[in-house]
Amino acid sequence: MKTILMSACLLTAVCVAQGGPPVPPTPAPVDEVLYARPFTLNEAMRFDWCKEPFDLNRGTILVLKVKPELVIPRQSEEPVLYVGRQTAMRLNHGNESGHVIAVVPGDVDLTKDPIWFGTPALPERVDEATIKTECAKAQQAGIKALSAEQARAAQSRGGTRLNASNMQVLLSDTISGLIEQYSPQEKRLAEQWRLPVVTPAKP
Repeated sequence: MKTILMSACLLTAVCVAQGGPPVPPTPAPVDEVLYARPFTLNEAMRFDWCKEPFDLNRGTILVLKVKPELVIPRQSEEPVLYVGRQTAMRLNHGNESGHVIAVVPGDVDLTKDPIWFGTPALPERVDEATIKTECAKAQQAGIKALSAEQARAAQSRGGTRLNASNMQVLLSDTISGLIEQYSPQEKRLAEQWRLPVVTPAKP
């Protein structure tokens, strides 16, 4: 599954030279949570956007309004997206649209789990100690969770829990539509996710 996600992202990746715009200061909050929807997968996916990968059956899809300079593709470490005490898997770049679609393990409580960009790093190197440090920095910077009203608005736009057979179906049936709606500049991602999956014939 990681291969599918990474190959799709590479379709729209625009590499930035080492002399490109500097990375903005972090921690930095997202501007707005536009959409939040929980989901369940019948077939677990491997979540490896952290140092200790694990199987994920339940999660939350988020659409976030962000400052484009935080998500510019770089040839170096980028600010890591955190939701509460865990990392989020970004499914697109979002630097042209200012919108990032992400998947977060488990059910997110938007009134308790702040969302922010932390110190630039590779997500697969983030461990519990790193998360603890980044949470402390975010708290010190005054980054807070949403109000009840803001959370209800995001959940209302998202809707009820989705049930999908696996992550590929979730990408093709639901998340591809979010790309087209919120980040149409990356529509090739949606096209890639909707391609039929060919299963090798058994000998």
